[in-house]
Amino acid sequence: MKKILLLLATSIIFSQQIKAQADCNCPEFVELKGKKRNTEIFNTEEALAKLQGSKLKGCIPRYNEWLAENMISKKDFDSAKYYLQKTSDYYKNAGCDDQVYSNYYKLLAAIHHHLGDYATSVELCYKLLPITEKSGDNYDKASCLLLLSVSFNRMKQSVKGIEYARQSAPIIERLTLPYEKASLLSELASRYLWRYQDTQNEPFIDTAEFYTRAQLEIGRKEGFITIIGKGYNKMNGYAHERNDFSSALKYVDSSIYLFEKAGNRTHLATSYGDKADILMEMKNYKEARRYADSCLSLHLQNKNPELIANSYALIYQISNNAENYKDAVWAMNEYLTINDSLTAIEKSNKINELEKKYNQAKNETTIKELDRKKQFYFFLAIAGLLTAIAIAFFLRQQSLKHKKNILETEQRLNRARMNPHFFFNTLTALQKFALKENDGQAMASNLSKFSNIMRETLESTYKEYVTIEQEIEFLNEYLEVQKIRFPQSFTYSVTADKQVEVDDTLIPAMIIQPFVENSIEHGFAGIDYPGNISITFSNDKKEIRIEIKDNGKGLSTITKENTEHISRASQIIKDRIYLLNIKLKTKAGFSIDNDETGKGVIVKINLPLLHKNQSEG
Repeated sequence: MKKILLLLATSIIFSQQIKAQADCNCPEFVELKGKKRNTEIFNTEEALAKLQGSKLKGCIPRYNEWLAENMISKKDFDSAKYYLQKTSDYYKNAGCDDQVYSNYYKLLAAIHHHLGDYATSVELCYKLLPITEKSGDNYDKASCLLLLSVSFNRMKQSVKGIEYARQSAPIIERLTLPYEKASLLSELASRYLWRYQDTQNEPFIDTAEFYTRAQLEIGRKEGFITIIGKGYNKMNGYAHERNDFSSALKYVDSSIYLFEKAGNRTHLATSYGDKADILMEMKNYKEARRYADSCLSLHLQNKNPELIANSYALIYQISNNAENYKDAVWAMNEYLTINDSLTAIEKSNKINELEKKYNQAKNETTIKELDRKKQFYFFLAIAGLLTAIAIAFFLRQQSLKHKKNILETEQRLNRARMNPHFFFNTLTALQKFALKENDGQAMASNLSKFSNIMRETLESTYKEYVTIEQEIEFLNEYLEVQKIRFPQSFTYSVTADKQVEVDDTLIPAMIIQPFVENSIEHGFAGIDYPGNISITFSNDKKEIRIEIKDNGKGLSTITKENTEHISRASQIIKDRIYLLNIKLKTKAGFSIDNDETGKGVIVKINLPLLHKNQSEG
């Protein structure tokens, strides 16, 4: 009897779950959302009519969400909030799961962001992120990360802002629909441009331009007017930052033409402001003020307080440069009134607290899910207890063996940091230099380089990573000291591509030196022409590539001693990459081959792209 009652209860619960699921679904909405994401011109009225005409109850809240989105585009935020409240009420009464709240959170976050309430916008994004991760919706996930990025930028926390932008980049790369991909590339480029304006670090503006050109390529191929207009506006920004005002003016005029054609007031306001800024730099204050006033007028209609404040700041700059101090004072007072309300310390603290709560909530959610799984598999776990113990014992043995391998690898690395003969030979060379040249200043400089090399070698025993900038500095000093030992025997170059953020990108310490040492000590031994070593760093947004190239004897003519030295260099990098792949779960690797020209050796190393903030985590 008990079994019958249990089955009946289970059947009732299952039927209720099916009904709740049916009341929360709306296939029409999924179809319409897919179409909207891949077109620049979308008929909102037709979409509303289709949702309103649906016989499914789950389309009722989706209809309200679409009405709210329509209100947001018209800057009627009060009406948008009203329709979203109706949506929330429906989901609660119907017992819908968290997944259906995705669009609701996204729209509500956008409203609060437009109104300058960044704390609430961030809070909603933190609710949205786990939903997008569970559903696999890469577009909404990347949009959410970019909204977090701009929110932290608005709150003067640009380091955290660029961190969220970096997280969005590989997700955007996986998108397949042209319009949604181009739209997010535009947003991503803006985040990097802002970071450049904060730091004046050239790789940031180069990265921003890279994403903008990708955006323009899609826009031109698909004929997306707004996408092309936004791309031209970005290109104007890069030209402006490089003081190429003539090019900047051409780009911004092109964007104004396209935004006027598309009737896009928000982006048109931005382009008006940018043109005013360029004209101010060119000292055409009268025309600059005219475009600045147009910019302010449109932003007042759009009701975004941050953009309104920026418009007043622009008018202040123009008026001050034109010595129109009355208007300058007025504009500055308006700017300060708005800006003070946006950057209050309480808001900044609240956002930081929200981020902590979000991370805590993720952990709590994981724990709850584990608890539910434990309850579900309780009886199965008892039956398989002995098997689990056996597996656990086996895994422990494997883990201990694994740890032993890691310790042996680290010990082997510490014993092979740098060939000890180098230090003795260099000291001898410095002694000869001192006796022969009798140049105290040069001797002091060389000793400084030598001591720096010794310090870096010793510190590398406990320093896991260095920045590319530090590695370049170390290699230059090492090669200069080697030139004291082998004067006039070789030249060298150590360079990094512009897009490499040398001050922020990390690589394992002492991973390059063994190969450079091999080239000098053995590759150039006995050759009758000047040797050359080139070391280059590059990246492709996913990994760092290092190339070490010399014009020495090559692998085919090396002696047994050289073979052993190459094996030693190879073993060092194998050990470093082994530890790196274990820790970061990556697929780093390297290769050593004769150069295609027939002279010398070329070493290629591929490493994961690792930033400072990632290693600290």
